[in-house]
Amino acid sequence: MTETDYPSRYENREEARGRFGDDADRYAGFYLAGDPVADALVQWIERHGDSAKSQFERALRGGISEVPEASPELRAFFERADSLPAWVDFDQIRTGALAYQRFGILGMIVLSAWSLINGYHSGAAVKPLAFTGELIGRPQRRLAETARFVSEATQVDGLRPGRPGREISLRVSLIHSYVRRACLDSGRWRTDLWGLPINQADMFGTLLEFSLLMMDGAQRLGFYLTAAEREAILALWRYCGHLSGVDPWLLEQLGSEAKTRRLADLLRLIQPGPDDDSRALTEQLLKVPGQNADGKVPPVVALAVSRIHNGLARAFNGSEIADDLGIPNDLWQYSVYPIRAAVAPFEWIRRRVPGASQLASEVGNRVVRGDLTRILRGEEPSFTLS
Repeated sequence: MTETDYPSRYENREEARGRFGDDADRYAGFYLAGDPVADALVQWIERHGDSAKSQFERALRGGISEVPEASPELRAFFERADSLPAWVDFDQIRTGALAYQRFGILGMIVLSAWSLINGYHSGAAVKPLAFTGELIGRPQRRLAETARFVSEATQVDGLRPGRPGREISLRVSLIHSYVRRACLDSGRWRTDLWGLPINQADMFGTLLEFSLLMMDGAQRLGFYLTAAEREAILALWRYCGHLSGVDPWLLEQLGSEAKTRRLADLLRLIQPGPDDDSRALTEQLLKVPGQNADGKVPPVVALAVSRIHNGLARAFNGSEIADDLGIPNDLWQYSVYPIRAAVAPFEWIRRRVPGASQLASEVGNRVVRGDLTRILRGEEPSFTLS
């Protein structure tokens, strides 16, 4: 690629090349890469309508062998999903799921206050969300659907065939293709500025938000993870990325924590800063924790939940990003310290009492899933194109 081929969102190019060598341009090249396999399937579904959707649903439930009349597009999609990379270790993924579940409700706060808001700091990365208007129009439900996906993906064996985590991962890749096409067809999309909508680089960024940032945020709140558990969480999201159509070279960077952190550093260096869309999305997200608590606890407690969430958003993201995004600067940012003081003793006990880790996973998982069901009010997301 020539210098002018890269979208202008690729910032600090010379510094990136000096620090990261050829990987800087290689990663930036993914701003212009979509998911051709999923894109082809979506186009086929749109051409053939209900019969194509029916074939997709049959293949999703029973495998591609249940659809002998499958088109090349449908077959290619499921053959990619069904292929099992040599690095997949389901015992390791199970370890990652159990560790992730221990975060419980505090993990959902980290997801919102750090993982998602950190992603909103890139004006280019949030453009597909801004174009669809989903988060502005119904932020509470949109974020609950994201949390439901994360919850299903992190169930024990949740990414195995026949399980909801795997099914949602495959559906999400089609939704991404649908949004990608809608953005490009809008006549307002600027590939020269932002790259392709929901491109490979931003898809990898989402995997970082769900894995590396979640682990770091949980540990800042007092949770303890062994090195093996951290690697296992990365392995879980690496396999989820495989199901979702993320490029193999990008997935390879999740093969160790050292590689992951290196590419995360590159991503931070070359990402553009926020814009008005970033700030509008952040404003809506900051309102959600109070809405979630409304009606469940007294109003004063709901207000405290909202303030704690927003304080953690500032503490996690740092003052520079927080100021850029309009996150309030008040004493609530220091709530990270009493939370850590409360969590750390339980973690000390958990590590020393036989069976306590399993119990912590079960309780954390049960509370999160119950809360999501309450927020969704029995209207579970379908993750479908229609």
